[in-house]
Amino acid sequence: MDLHYKREALVGSIVLVGVAVFVAGTMWLGGRSFGRRDVVPAQFSNIGNLKSSSPVKVSGVQVGKVDRIVFEKVGSVRVNLALTEDVPLSQDATATIEAVGVLGDVEVVLDPGTDSLPLAPGQVLPGAMAAGVGGMVNELGGQARAVMEGAQTLLNQRMADDLHATLKAMTRLMSVYADTRTGPTAEMTRLMASMQSVSARLDSTLANPALGRTIENMDSATAGLTRLTGQLATTTARMDTLVQNINAGKGTLGQVATNPALYDQLTATMKSMQTLIDSIQASPGKLTVQVKMF
Repeated sequence: MDLHYKREALVGSIVLVGVAVFVAGTMWLGGRSFGRRDVVPAQFSNIGNLKSSSPVKVSGVQVGKVDRIVFEKVGSVRVNLALTEDVPLSQDATATIEAVGVLGDVEVVLDPGTDSLPLAPGQVLPGAMAAGVGGMVNELGGQARAVMEGAQTLLNQRMADDLHATLKAMTRLMSVYADTRTGPTAEMTRLMASMQSVSARLDSTLANPALGRTIENMDSATAGLTRLTGQLATTTARMDTLVQNINAGKGTLGQVATNPALYDQLTATMKSMQTLIDSIQASPGKLTVQVKMF
């Protein structure tokens, strides 16, 4: 049980420390301080870009921060200055808002004064804005305006130059196309003339009577070729049938082509006839003719 309580106490301590660190960090980021704080009010008619946590300096050394800004009325703004350093302020002490850098940041510069009487507690310091702050803002605005005007002038001039160059190029292009001697228009003119000449020749050729006769002859030749093609097809079919019959052994040619014995007999007969013819040609007188009378 003691160990359990120790763990709970440890966890609670860690949580409290975390909360304290969070609060301290939040206050530090908000410009608050945990050290000695002397709040000195100052009255301004215009605070410009001044905000809470803006630095408060004396002789260039930061001695505090702006703690609170309260709008009272038009031309009257109360600013509480939280001083963390011991700064002896006199009755004639003043606060001035001055610019820091060129980004618009400002700070409050305290003048402790030279009067022998010290500043009473709660006494309001007279505040003012340094002349350089408004001047710097106006100067930056003027410079930005000048830059924008220069850029606009440059862009306008460049645009005008580009437009002028484009118009000149278009003018040259149109002059080239409009040239009837060497430009594309001349080429198109010659092409159209050639096409008209070809069309005229084609019309005259089609109107020639010889072309009609030639077409008729071609029709007749086509008809003849058609008939010849039909006859060739019929002849081819007959030849196919004949070849089939020969291969099947039908008819005399089929028997000769497929019967080896008939082929041999025909060959022997042909040889005998050739021998007889050769002997007659060699000895014509030996030919004996017998005549029988019944």
